[in-house]
Parts: sequence; structure tokens; C-alpha cells
Amino acid sequence: MITGRLYLKILLSFFGILSITLALSLALFIAIEGRTFRDYLDKNAFPKLQIFQEMIQKKIDAHPFLALEQNSDLKKQLDTFSTLFGIKIWISDPARGIQIKTFTDSVKISQKGFHRRIYHQNGITLYHFIRKRTKYYAIIPVKVGDNELRLHLYYDPRYQNQSEGLFFLGILTVGGVVALLIIPLAGRITRRVNRLNRSALEFANGNLSCRTNISGHDEIAKLGHSFNFMADKIEKLIQGSKDLTANVSHELRSPLTRIQVAKELILDKIDKLDKKKARVDIHRYIQNMESDIQSLDTLIDQVLKLSKIDYQESDLSLESFDFKVFLTKELKQYHCLLQQKNIKIEPDIPTPAWVSQDKSVLKSILSNLLDNAIKYTSKNGKILIRSLPVPEKGLIFTVTNTCPPLDNKELKMIFTPFYRTRGNCAPGSGLGLTITKKQVKRCKGQISADNTEEGLAFKISLP
Repeated sequence: MITGRLYLKILLSFFGILSITLALSLALFIAIEGRTFRDYLDKNAFPKLQIFQEMIQKKIDAHPFLALEQNSDLKKQLDTFSTLFGIKIWISDPARGIQIKTFTDSVKISQKGFHRRIYHQNGITLYHFIRKRTKYYAIIPVKVGDNELRLHLYYDPRYQNQSEGLFFLGILTVGGVVALLIIPLAGRITRRVNRLNRSALEFANGNLSCRTNISGHDEIAKLGHSFNFMADKIEKLIQGSKDLTANVSHELRSPLTRIQVAKELILDKIDKLDKKKARVDIHRYIQNMESDIQSLDTLIDQVLKLSKIDYQESDLSLESFDFKVFLTKELKQYHCLLQQKNIKIEPDIPTPAWVSQDKSVLKSILSNLLDNAIKYTSKNGKILIRSLPVPEKGLIFTVTNTCPPLDNKELKMIFTPFYRTRGNCAPGSGLGLTITKKQVKRCKGQISADNTEEGLAFKISLP
């Protein structure tokens, strides 16, 4: 497995946090345990030391004429306490030094570098030496005849079983186990990130169908889902751009071919200008060229509209208005076109029909639907416009023209760019309904086409 930087960062961060946690836990444990033990000792030490003083004094008084080193009862008593409590005990004479002791090595109590606390009570002196470990040293006065000697007790936990050591060992063991568990976890995280990185590079190299497969519900999985969503959108945009380019190329070829043929015919007729028929033919060819040029201009304008919708989609400027008033104003612009084919428009709009939408976008939707309806409605036909405001759902309206019914396949394809129904000889580029559908989608609405008894009905639902 190749170790990446993220993998190392995760491991090092974890070990750093684990080390700090261990250090703080150990310091807290030692501090609490030491304080508790010292408090306990401070509370109970002097009464116990006084009892010990009395017991030792009795042993000395029982044999007043024996030297301390010859007093077997005293020596046995001291050895018992030394073994039982793990302490060093000795008796010293200020003038002659150590008289008896329970250990064989030398006595050395270094006080340099120690934090020392001293307590006095009833002639007994107790020292606390605090450094790596807490040590205790007590000096108790005892009498042998008329001489005052000193009984020394020294407790050094260095050779005792220490609970903090076991605690520290336990923490290290737990930390080691957790560290072993974090290694596969870090590997799982980095593997998923590397998988996402490979998918992104493959997608960037041109494989638009590449998707990543990252399971789970965490942040990395969400990032993988976002990548797939982004890839879907980009693939659709690029594929739509390719289809649009191919379709535009196909659509432009026909008028350009006609213009080329018309040019050749004009050149051929130039040599025969002396004839009246030739002049008439040239005039007709020029009119045909102008018609083709107009078709090209319309096609380019609609392609630009599609491009703006797909790539430069702006926020809608919503405003509340009466749809009936808006429709009445728009229908006035179609008066001449309707008269040419003697088409009647029958609006059936309740009053009022309030809607909250962008007027410019709704105007584009209505304009394309009316242009399409007029184009495919035969002479002396009619166009029906009906609306039904739905509470809490916005506005639903239909535009119906009297064209022949379409089969199910054509109904599904009718919004596809440049799609033309079979036997369709009407002028146009096949982009009007595509633009309409995109504009409806911008308004967060829906559009559909269905055959009805009255004709082909386009149903638009706006929120």
C-alpha cells in the first residue's frame, strides 16, 4: 500500500492526541492519588507514630541495662515493623551515631532538589519529600536511661509495588490496541479519497461516463455523491452541446444549399437579362434567398436563447399579477396572424387568476405556445386557452390547437431539439417547444402534451 500524506497526517494526529491524553491522565492520576495518600497520612500519621513510640519505649524500658544492639525483643520488634510496612528503622545517639538498624546498607537521605514539607507534633518531626515519588521520614524521640535517642523511620516507595505504574502500563496497552485499530480506519479513509481522486482524473481525461462508487453516509460518501451528481450534469451539458451542434449543422445545411443553388441559378440567368422571363426568375430566386436567410436568422436566434437558458441562467424576477389581464395584452399582438388564417382564439380564464412569476419568462412561454398553435392550426380553426387556479399549487393552463393527433412516440419526442413530426411541412426550426420546456423548468413548473377531443393540448403547471 502506498502511504499518502493524508494517511500519515491521520496517524500522526492520532498518536499526538493519544500521547497528550496519556500524559494528562497519568499526571492527574498521580496528583489525585498522591494528594489522597498525603491527606490520609497527615490525618493519621502522628497518632500511629505515637503508638509506635510507646511500643518501642516499652521494649527499651523492659531491659534498661542492656545495650540496644543486645536487646533481642527490641530488635525483633523493629524487624517485624520494618518487614510489615516496608520501611527502614534505626535508632541513633546524637553523640555516638547509629546504635541499631533493620537494614544492612548505609543510611542516606538526600534533601537536595526535593520539595520538602515538615510537620511537628508532641516532639515528633515528620518530613514529606516530594519529587518523582513521595518519601516520608519521621524522627521520634526515645529515652534510654538519662539519654535521649532518636528513633528514625524512613519510607521510600521505590521498591514497592506502585499502582500508578500499573495504571500507566494499562493506559499504554489500551493506547497500543487503539493505535492498531486506527491503522485500518485511516487506510479506509485514504482508500476512499484515492478512489474519488482516480475517478476525478479519469473524468478529466475525457471519460464522461466515469462515476465513483463510495458507500456510506459520512462526509466522504457525500462528497462522492456530489461528484457523481456533478459528473451527470456536466455529461448532460456536454452531450446536449454535441447534439445541438450536430442538429444545428444539419439544419443549416439545407438553407445554405438552397442559397448556393439560387446563386448558381442567378449567375446562369445573368447571361440572359435581355429576356423578360429571366428577370422574373431572378426576382423569384432573390425572394427565396431572403426567405432562407430569414430562416437562418430565426434559427440562430433560437439557438442563442437555448444557450442562454443552459449556460447563463439568471435568477427569476418574481411579481404577482393577474394572468387574465396579462394574456389579454399578449393576444393583441397576434391579431394580424390570426386574421390571415381566420383563426379564432377562445380564452376561458376565471377572474381573477393571480400568479407569481417572472413576466418576461412567462411571456416567452406563452409566445412559443401561441406561435406553435397558429402554425399547426388549419384555416378557419380555433385555439382554446383555459386556466384553472389551484389553491396552494399556483396556476394550471392549457393551450389547445386543432392539429391532427400524434402517436405516443411523437408526444414524447415533441420537446426534443429540432424534432419535426412526420409529414410536417410547416416552416420552423423545431426549437420552439424545446425553449418552452426549459423556460417552464426555470419557473419550477411542468409541461406536457396530450391528444384530446378538441385537439393537441399543451398543459402547463406553474407553482
